[in-house]
Amino acid sequence: MGPRNIGASPEEGAQTPDHSDSVEARGRLTSEGLARRQRLAGAQDIRRVLTRGRRHRAVYLEILWDASQAGHPRLGLIVPKYQSNAVARNRLRRRLKEIWRRAVLPRLAAVDVVVKARREGYAASHAGLEAEVLGWLKAKAPISGSG
Repeated sequence: MGPRNIGASPEEGAQTPDHSDSVEARGRLTSEGLARRQRLAGAQDIRRVLTRGRRHRAVYLEILWDASQAGHPRLGLIVPKYQSNAVARNRLRRRLKEIWRRAVLPRLAAVDVVVKARREGYAASHAGLEAEVLGWLKAKAPISGSG
């Protein structure tokens, strides 16, 4: 019997994987993000908006809103599974957060908004989701006086 711990022979060098180096980011690529103060994370606040808030139903999303107790706009997301995998749910969440951060937040008055994705939202394009959110913003949302 030979030795139990067989390593690479000196002429082979270190064993390397067959693929190239990873290009995955080790940290955040941009400074953009949804700050904690811009999130509606508490279950009580989300429940309050769901029960007392005004409602707008569209093809991909259901948007509910109520006056903010924090004095600035906050977002809460509800993305049910609907037999979709985690990758699809996270992609939908990221799209909605980006639309909120770039297009809605600068123009919105002090309201708490809960965006609930409908089953059809998983198949929607980014442009389709953005069009629905901007349609709500123009038609029904309380716009800030400064924007």
